[in-house]
Amino acid sequence: MHNALQTGFDWTTLENSMDLCRIAAVGHSFGGATVIEALCKEVKFKCGVALDSWMFPLDDELFARVKQPIFFINSEKFQWAGNISRMRKLDSAVIQRKMITIRGAVHQSFPDFTFLTGNWIGKLLKLKGEIDPEVAMDLCNKATLAFLQRHLGLQKDFNQWDPLIDGQDENLIQGTNVTVLQSSI
Repeated sequence: MHNALQTGFDWTTLENSMDLCRIAAVGHSFGGATVIEALCKEVKFKCGVALDSWMFPLDDELFARVKQPIFFINSEKFQWAGNISRMRKLDSAVIQRKMITIRGAVHQSFPDFTFLTGNWIGKLLKLKGEIDPEVAMDLCNKATLAFLQRHLGLQKDFNQWDPLIDGQDENLIQGTNVTVLQSSI
């Protein structure tokens, strides 16, 4: 491979640094929908974490073909009934599918963009929610790591955060805050 950037980086340092048997897909918003599609199309992905996913780009026929565990982490202020009902189409009695909602979080609570603005401008532009962005990011990161450890067989101590996967924290809601009519699932 020709390195056009000529950074002098020694690419051989990455050799044998990834375990291709323990791959997960993680994405935010449209990237969350990409997680679902990636799981459907590639079995090498062992699980997926979808952050405040926008589900409408996905074809309905995809849902039944996803066989891996999925963890939805949503914000309290972004989701709506139609989007949640599409997430619920992935519910399974045999494959772990989890959903939590971060109280006071907005759609931009997931990327680091939320840290670039001050409080006043951040709230005005809806880049910050009612929850401290560091608390929201910390909850998201810890819950994600616990889920990944569970499904990738990682030998870390991330299982200390397993309760977060079930929404067990004062800043979390197990499932969703959005009311979805059963007939729309």
